[in-house]
Amino acid sequence: MKVIMIANLSANGKVLLADNPSTQEAPQEALGYFVEQANLKGNLILGRKTYEIMQQFPGGLKAFFPNVEIVLMSHSKISVEGFTVVNNPEEAINYLSEKGFKEIIVGGGVQVYNEFLDRELVTDVYFNFIPMIIGNGGIIGNSEELNTKFKIVDNKFLTKDIAQMHLVKI
Repeated sequence: MKVIMIANLSANGKVLLADNPSTQEAPQEALGYFVEQANLKGNLILGRKTYEIMQQFPGGLKAFFPNVEIVLMSHSKISVEGFTVVNNPEEAINYLSEKGFKEIIVGGGVQVYNEFLDRELVTDVYFNFIPMIIGNGGIIGNSEELNTKFKIVDNKFLTKDIAQMHLVKI
């Protein structure tokens, strides 16, 4: 099972948070890559906060991901009509695996990224580096026990201002 994490980072390595007005302006090309990959793979795992923010966009999540199986991860006992809600990464992977998916997209937010990383479930990472330095952003890999090794398999420019690095777990 391939578990692919896609995150937009500042030049100083902090996650651009959708609920932070100073960092929510991730370039359209970076967001476009994320949307393209989720639509291509047919699935997406999001945290509750990211879901709530994206639902505020015109048309909500279904406008961006019309044929995508979206799984929400939440530790709260929530029920969201039209979406599967799970408590942890393993449940999300099992659910999507049972649906026949061989590749899974983890789209955020920071807490979801860290839960997948802490359990060493991520096989591929795509970091989109945005040329800005921020003080208020999320941190990926905040557990002191975390020590997962990756190798760089590709790097490219999505645009002249967005560098993308593809890492694969060793």
